[in-house]
This record gives sequence, structure tokens and C-alpha cells, in this order.
Amino acid sequence: MVSILLLTVSTLAQSTPVMNSGTDHALAAVIERWFHDSLVNEEDSREVTKAKDLYERTGLPRLSQVGDRAAYEFIVLLASDKLPMGLRSQVLVNVKKGAARHELPADAATFYEVRLHLEQLKQKAEAHPPSNPGLRDEIERMYKTDQAVRQREGFDAKKLTETDQENAGPLRVILGKYGVPTYSMVGPQAAGDFVTMIQHQPPAFRQEALPQLKANVAKGEADPESYALVYDRSQRDLGKKQLYGEQLECNAGEPLHEAPLEDETRVDRRRAELGLIRMKLYARIVKETMPQICAQSAMAK
Repeated sequence: MVSILLLTVSTLAQSTPVMNSGTDHALAAVIERWFHDSLVNEEDSREVTKAKDLYERTGLPRLSQVGDRAAYEFIVLLASDKLPMGLRSQVLVNVKKGAARHELPADAATFYEVRLHLEQLKQKAEAHPPSNPGLRDEIERMYKTDQAVRQREGFDAKKLTETDQENAGPLRVILGKYGVPTYSMVGPQAAGDFVTMIQHQPPAFRQEALPQLKANVAKGEADPESYALVYDRSQRDLGKKQLYGEQLECNAGEPLHEAPLEDETRVDRRRAELGLIRMKLYARIVKETMPQICAQSAMAK
């Protein structure tokens, strides 16, 4: 994997994490409720604030207290960009110490370290105006339309298809003229939104963009999650298994489900090294928050 993604913690577990087995079942239930509510109400910071307050009072809940799942979810809550960078840097130190003592999930430590590093890259990019603000604005206009037709309320599959077709030409012009836009060029938000729209285009478009996106990640100019999304989707385009677990699929009349996965036992390790949460949690988020478009045999993302 590219250089900026090789931030690892020496205690990273080689085996699958154990299930919840902590002694404080009430606290575990509270943490899991906070985590769920934070996903449902993404713009609401109350659950993150509750986790921060608990951390400042009692520290990080240990595996022996709340089990693997709640201990992991608590650490993910504290990775929120709603919290100050200084606090998250302090949390990282304690997460790594806890993982080294086998008191916290090792993959959570890797996830947290990489996520914090990637957030610092984004903040650095956002501190400077983009070199092409006009392109940034164009991408954001297109993205607003792209997302509007993907909302649950009033969902219209025909309108979704028409919008993707309308965006195809402008997206191809951007790719041909500028390549895959970088943080420096359009800012982190627009760079990520461009990649999201690539997901809604034909396979050849993704195959063309993938090497450029990988190069952008290597330079700290793109989010590794964007690369994982396009890579996994491109693998599925070719009839191959995905690597990172980013793709959920469905045939007509089916619920969303995870696409076939290469080397499944190590997927959470690979995801942690990209700053991504565990696959099962990611799949749960997609299933709960994405519109139901399976009737069109479409991808969820």
C-alpha cells in the first residue's frame, strides 16, 4: 500500500476480535446506543460530547469492562472531527497504550492513528485556498444534484439514472483536463465529492480514474477511503472479489448485502490501515442510511 497508509501499531491483532464479554453490560449498552444515535443523527454532536465527557471522567472503557464491540465503538466516537484536534491527539496516546496492554482493541488503535493523520492532512489543505476555486464550485453544484436524487423521500429511480447520465459529460471533461482533482486543487470536500460521483458512472470511467486516485492518495492529496471505494467497485466491475469491504450489492427484490470479499479474515486489518471502521459497522451504516434502490439492481454507494 502507498506510503502514507503504512501507519501501523505493532500490537495489531492477527486474529478476529472476540465478541462482547465485559462485566459492565449497562455501560456497554449505553455506548452502543450513543454510537447508533450518532450515525442516525450525523449532524448532532450530543453523543460525541457524552463520550468525551465520560472519557474525561473515567478514561477509555476497557475490554474487560464493556467487551470488544463497545470498546471499539467508544474509540470511534472519540475520532469524530467534532472534537478538538488536541483532545484527539491525547486520546491517541491513551488508545495506543491501552492496545499495547491488550486492554483495548488493537485494530481500534491503528484506525485511530491513521484517521488522525488523515484529518491533519485535510486540515492542512483547508488552511489554504484551492488553486482552482471555479472547478471546486462546479463539482459542488454537480454533487448537490447527484445527492438530491439519492434521498429516501421522494426517491425516483428514473430521475437518478437521468442525473447520472447528465453528469457523465462534465465529469469526463474534468477528468480529461485536470485528472482526478486533488485537495490542493479543489479542497478535500470537493475532491471527495468528485470520487463519489465517479461511483455512479460506467466501469470504464472508474478504471481510468483509479491509477490517478491512487497517486493522489500517495501524495496525501486524496482520502484513502475514496481509493478503497473505487478500487472495490472496479474489482466488482470485473467480476472479482473486493478487497476493503466498501461495496454492498443487491439484485432486484433483495436487501443490501456485502459483496464477495478477498481474504475476509484480514479485512478489518486492511480497513484500519486506511483509517476505516470495521466492515460490519460500515455495512450497518450503509444499510441504515442509504436509500433503497435495489429494485434497480444498483450499487448502494
